[in-house]
Amino acid sequence: MSDNSNNNNDKEGTSFLGTALAVIGVVGAIAGLFSGMGSGPNKKTMKAPGKDGRIFREVFESDPKGYFRNMRNK
Repeated sequence: MSDNSNNNNDKEGTSFLGTALAVIGVVGAIAGLFSGMGSGPNKKTMKAPGKDGRIFREVFESDPKGYFRNMRNK
């Protein structure tokens, strides 16, 4: 009887941990969506060409040659 109750406790602990991680993930995703909203309508971003990140579109569009030149020099 005690072996069965230990298995139930293990399942409950695993279930709680999974639920807690899922909630944290959803809250993080929502916070990420809202974090960019305060930057204003003129501050559009885009995926940085050749990198894993985002940059302001207006900076790239103002000098695309310079962007790629600087990227090669680093």
